[in-house]
Amino acid sequence: MGKARALFVLFTISTAWVAYYFATPVPAGFDEPMKIRIFQGIMGITADVAIIGEKLGITNWVNITRLIPKLLGPPKGTSDDKILLSDEIFDGVPVRVYRPRGAASTSLPALVYYHGGGWVLGDVDMYNTFARMLIPDTSIVLISVDYRLAPEHPYPAPLDDCHKATIYALEHASKLGIDASKVMVGGDSAGGNLAVAVTHRMKTLNPPLLAQILLYPALQSLNFQLPSYQQTWTPMLTAPMMPAFYQYYFTGAANASVTEAMLKGTHVTDRIRERYSQFVDYRKLPESFRKDYVAPDVTTVDTDAAQKLEHFVLNTEINPLLSPNLAGLPSALVMTCEYDVLRNDGTLYAIRLNEAGVEVQHIDYKQGFHGMGVLIEDPLKFQSGLKLISDITQFIRSKSANE
Repeated sequence: MGKARALFVLFTISTAWVAYYFATPVPAGFDEPMKIRIFQGIMGITADVAIIGEKLGITNWVNITRLIPKLLGPPKGTSDDKILLSDEIFDGVPVRVYRPRGAASTSLPALVYYHGGGWVLGDVDMYNTFARMLIPDTSIVLISVDYRLAPEHPYPAPLDDCHKATIYALEHASKLGIDASKVMVGGDSAGGNLAVAVTHRMKTLNPPLLAQILLYPALQSLNFQLPSYQQTWTPMLTAPMMPAFYQYYFTGAANASVTEAMLKGTHVTDRIRERYSQFVDYRKLPESFRKDYVAPDVTTVDTDAAQKLEHFVLNTEINPLLSPNLAGLPSALVMTCEYDVLRNDGTLYAIRLNEAGVEVQHIDYKQGFHGMGVLIEDPLKFQSGLKLISDITQFIRSKSANE
């Protein structure tokens, strides 16, 4: 009787748990409401399992969150009749190289890609389908970089790995079958941050990088109160997650009180806010992007958080949106999403690139959401993700043909 009662209680709690996430409201008119509810449920339950596991002392939430996709996710990529795949080492950095079979040229354009995951999650296996879908219509060599992750390897380790792998690809272009004048870099979310930082490090490169492809990039830790951070529905990535991810990238550890200060905007001094607010000015955003926005009135400073973070918040390799000079950077494709806390980061960067005279194409996806670029296979195949892949393909083809 006791065992049956325990099972009944467990079943009731589990059912309520699942129902809570699957019943989460979806914005009216969203094209694929059932799929997004399933996705929200998976993400919510994964986060809860990770937090519970940490509280029980099993291991930290990062390790649990890393493990779950490996148990449920796609197997390691392999070659097929269209794509030759190889796992290689570029100057000590693991990479996965995708080459189109039967290409007409032995000197192909290339995309060096840095995956997303808040600098702490993700790997090349998770981006296997994404990488494969870009190749058939572009005939590029795609190099997916398996950079070291925080918190074990905080800044600058992830960026150094991405930089080293890109330099290696350029220096060994002939051996890799790459045209060194047609090398692009790209990334999504934290990977977009790394891609931008790589373009800044390689600004004086000759020949220059051909382009940067940025999918909903994270570009600043100064202001977590921009309009897109005030949204109430942002699947995959929520506002409190970004300050924590940044802290892991900064130092390898996150503190709840510092996270709260970052969300409130009290983690920087008035001097810093006044000096750099021009780069994160919400008034530059299209009016439709700041509908119902309430500008915060920050009157206090958390001195402990400010002292801990000042060095990192002002580091333009971590916060490239705060870089005073964007002139001379490679042309860019910047992709942002309506339902994403990082929407304004990418939009402001596109605006600033345009102001600096850099050729930029900005696509904002209505009904788009953070992470949709990897949700491109059944059973969670989103049309918005497929559209994003199509737009990247067109951009690559256009840049490769025109240069």
